[in-house]
Amino acid sequence: MPHRQVSHISHSIFALFLCALLLAGLTWPHPARADDCAESPAAMRAGALYTDGESEAALPYARDALAHTEQQCGPRNAEIVILLSDLAAIYQDMGRYAEAEELLKRVIDIKQAALSPEEENKPGAGLPNMIIDLDNLAFVYGAQGKFPEASELFERVLAITVHAVGEDHIIVSQALRNLAENHRAQGSFGEVAPLLARATKIEATAADEIPTDWAAKLCLISPEPHA
Repeated sequence: MPHRQVSHISHSIFALFLCALLLAGLTWPHPARADDCAESPAAMRAGALYTDGESEAALPYARDALAHTEQQCGPRNAEIVILLSDLAAIYQDMGRYAEAEELLKRVIDIKQAALSPEEENKPGAGLPNMIIDLDNLAFVYGAQGKFPEASELFERVLAITVHAVGEDHIIVSQALRNLAENHRAQGSFGEVAPLLARATKIEATAADEIPTDWAAKLCLISPEPHA
């Protein structure tokens, strides 16, 4: 199910979207058999309704799909991550942020458990495809007024991104702007200008387009603000 990411802090925040292709790269604690864990009709129906903007109608199908897959495949595998993320997106779209928060925390916990000890100890520790989940959870925190918690996650997204592509990549400017807008929303205005200046400097000198391979690896869309 594609994420229709909505900024809950500012329309100038750049959005991210889910890159399900990268899920296959994780070492899942409980691998599931493809015949048991293929996308269910309920999941497909939920996705179609969500894409059409019918989140309330999609909700029972998404819940059923998650419950069925958990029963068949266990609670920690690639398909569960997708279904948890989909259900969180529906709750987020409906403004049910506390429920979205719990689901996104579970997604991050599963992905975090897939990190090797060596990866956990690296600077900017985290898989690139954790960025969408961390970013979504940060937006959910912001929507609930939990700005310090949101800042912590936006800073982690920034660290993972810099570690993956370097300080001056165009993708880094998106992470900087997210963090800046969160500081603005909580009234920490002194933190905003340096972050925006850094983002603007990157955007003035970096390539206009995000290379396809990095866009896939980092699960980021092109830097276009929401209208």
